[in-house]
Amino acid sequence: MEVLALQCTGINQLKLTKFEKPEPRHDSALLKIKLSGICGTDIHGIEGKRSVKFPFIPGHEIVAFVDSFGKDADKFIKIINGPEIKIGDRVTINPRIVCGRCYYCTNFPMNQEMCINSITATSIGSSNYPYLFGGWAEYIYLLPGSEIIKLPENLPDKNATLIEPYTCAVGCIDRYSHIHNRIAGDAFEINDTVVIYGVGAIGMLMVAGFYLAGAKNIIAIDTIKEKLVLAKEFGANHTINVSDTNANERIKIIKELTENLGAGVVIESCGIPEMINEGISLLKRRGILFEIGHLLDAGQSRINPYVLCRNEIQILGHYAYPSSQSMLFAAKLLERGELPYEKLLKFFRLDQYKEVIFDKKTENAIKPAFLIY
Repeated sequence: MEVLALQCTGINQLKLTKFEKPEPRHDSALLKIKLSGICGTDIHGIEGKRSVKFPFIPGHEIVAFVDSFGKDADKFIKIINGPEIKIGDRVTINPRIVCGRCYYCTNFPMNQEMCINSITATSIGSSNYPYLFGGWAEYIYLLPGSEIIKLPENLPDKNATLIEPYTCAVGCIDRYSHIHNRIAGDAFEINDTVVIYGVGAIGMLMVAGFYLAGAKNIIAIDTIKEKLVLAKEFGANHTINVSDTNANERIKIIKELTENLGAGVVIESCGIPEMINEGISLLKRRGILFEIGHLLDAGQSRINPYVLCRNEIQILGHYAYPSSQSMLFAAKLLERGELPYEKLLKFFRLDQYKEVIFDKKTENAIKPAFLIY
């Protein structure tokens, strides 16, 4: 049987390729993919802006069903929220296989993104059998060490596409407020004002996450009016359009909305270095700036260290999802269905890849994704 996949063979070179459907080894599994998200890091790899091994199959945000597995798969593949793997299980995966032995795995086991020996589809490539390690394909092959998350029963397939990016947001919020065990509690409140620069997929899910965590004052900043309108549906109280304001005006607006104190938390998720310094200017004393927008080197930002010292400002970098447990937590948030997540999504066929990836014709979707079948 042949399997179709969208393979990246070189910088900005994509083609639909047929592979032989592999049979899982005794310690491995094969999933049939239904949906697969399109992440900015996928695009960076295709453009040669990230370290990748050509050829490779992009994609890591999947909704899939267990197709087959080897007789010892339960011993080598970890099921985060279930005792065993079964054919037909509806699942997603942690896109990273960690070594479990390095300094970070040993000392920070809940921060899997720090593993220095981790394996991903982009590091394995698709030159050799069993080929299928990426999500833009009809099937994906799971190696030993992979981790599976079974999807909640009441979570729609399409919304489940958001689990991995939502986990990036949830991990950032967790570092701020340690909310994993309290987000559902009525007594928990975030009294700080939260400012979010850039409400693309990650930024919008930041708005959603802080809203569900109990933040009472969320301010979304972007250049696109339609995104700002949508941000209010996800919990933003106020919005500021960068196209209509300058930095001083934005700082003044934030001060007026916070009794001249400033924000307690600023999230920089737009990837513009200049916004880091502006974000610091928005913070109150002892405020925290999270930098999550620079997954590529976009240049430097000039910062006055006196401001950091005088106001005891914290700057925290945040790279990716911290753990499979966080992915399960994000899945449960999505299952609650309290926000219109479906409005973020737009689905395309694999054979539409040219217009989606290269022509950027995504119909203004916050989160484009491929509908595999």
